[in-house]
Amino acid sequence: MNIRDIKPQDREIVWGMVNNFYTGTGACLHPLERENFEKTFVECLKEEKTYARMLVIEGEDGLCGYCILAFTWSNEAGGMVVWVEELYFTDQARGKGYGKKVFQWLEKEYSGAKRFRLEATAENQGAIKLYQRLGYQEFDYYQMIKE
Repeated sequence: MNIRDIKPQDREIVWGMVNNFYTGTGACLHPLERENFEKTFVECLKEEKTYARMLVIEGEDGLCGYCILAFTWSNEAGGMVVWVEELYFTDQARGKGYGKKVFQWLEKEYSGAKRFRLEATAENQGAIKLYQRLGYQEFDYYQMIKE
């Protein structure tokens, strides 16, 4: 397994995975507009990745997943927080231990981070069980958004 930053030629295959993540897995509450993906993809192609990074995961048969990260500062945590915004694997890549390896890579890559944070829908029990095995626990804050 290899983890790397996206390249322009990854656009369509990653879009296919993103679209499936949002519509075919139960991991998200609603579909994603292609325009939003394009904005994220272009932002993550920039040399300096200030607040977002998109990675692809390569398995034996090519691209088999992606991960989108966002970065923020937390006074409560005392430093940088790495948000695992999205983590997706194709059906063929699931059950091979790639999820655990991605989190090991992230913790090494961002060893200075004070907190790693993620969210999951209640239906996404496979992901929740993985996160719990890796030491993640529920965070007793209500999350609210305004768009």
